[in-house]
Amino acid sequence: MEDATACVTNESVTDFTGYFIPIVYMVVFLLDIIGNGLVLYVLAAKRDPWLLADHYLFQLALSDLLLGFTLPFWAFQYSSHWIIGDIPCKILGALFTINVYSTIFFLVCISINRYFSIVHAIELHKKQRPLHTFFICLFIWVLSCTLSWQEFYFRESTGSICTYNFPLGQSTFWRVALQLVEITIGFIIPLVFMVFSYSRIFCTLQRSRHNHSRRSQLVIIVLLLVFVFCWAPYKVVQLIDSLQRLEMISRDCNFEKNLDVGIIVTEALGLSHVCINPIVYAFVGIKFRREIFKIVKRLSNQAFYSATVTSREGTIFTESNCSYSKIM
Repeated sequence: MEDATACVTNESVTDFTGYFIPIVYMVVFLLDIIGNGLVLYVLAAKRDPWLLADHYLFQLALSDLLLGFTLPFWAFQYSSHWIIGDIPCKILGALFTINVYSTIFFLVCISINRYFSIVHAIELHKKQRPLHTFFICLFIWVLSCTLSWQEFYFRESTGSICTYNFPLGQSTFWRVALQLVEITIGFIIPLVFMVFSYSRIFCTLQRSRHNHSRRSQLVIIVLLLVFVFCWAPYKVVQLIDSLQRLEMISRDCNFEKNLDVGIIVTEALGLSHVCINPIVYAFVGIKFRREIFKIVKRLSNQAFYSATVTSREGTIFTESNCSYSKIM
């Protein structure tokens, strides 16, 4: 019944998708590689022992990087068609979903870690050790993999696209169920944790007399606003789509066309979070910028030393040639 009453895909939506997604996804991909690649390099080159927050930041950058690696494949699909078969379709779909979840979960971990570091500074170092952090990260990856089960079960390469292929008559049930799970576990619950953690941190900093507390409060506001600005529009559109599929909102083909465009645009906005994360979670930090300066200084010193050695070798070689020519 649902298939019979489905609206025909509008050509204007298809045309819009064909040029919007490839451009935006490739831009996000390039910025993602640069930003998160630099974060991973800085953390890997760091000579001091890692703090607990460094472990979460590393996992966040890794997750964002893996998510970015899938974007060129989706961009090519929408600009042309899917050409690499069924198994890569399932693997890339799973990789995409795993890292969408893990990215958000690691953001929650960072907020909770900061909450304990600032609000309960004394208890943190007594209760949480690197081994605990390892098991927390492992749990997040396992949970994210579990939440991507539908990619292996439903996603198929059908003709020229890689998409979900639900059983006949069950499309509405599964689409709504998956969207509601994504909205709840992938946005509402993480947002509650982040709001609680950062609000408590904000109150603690407000009582502090340190000069840097106001700057820290501003950073907290920016962190929350960026997360909400990037992901809330997509989740709202997903909720509207689910309500329409459940016939709680009247069905209208023109409205569905606008909804399809809204899903495309807001999902791209949500994915842009992977290139904003390095800026708001790493580059704004004084310690992280200090590590970058150390690496730059170290590399410049190495380059200067190498150039000096090369110059000396060249001088010796020239002098030996001159003396040799005199003997001849």
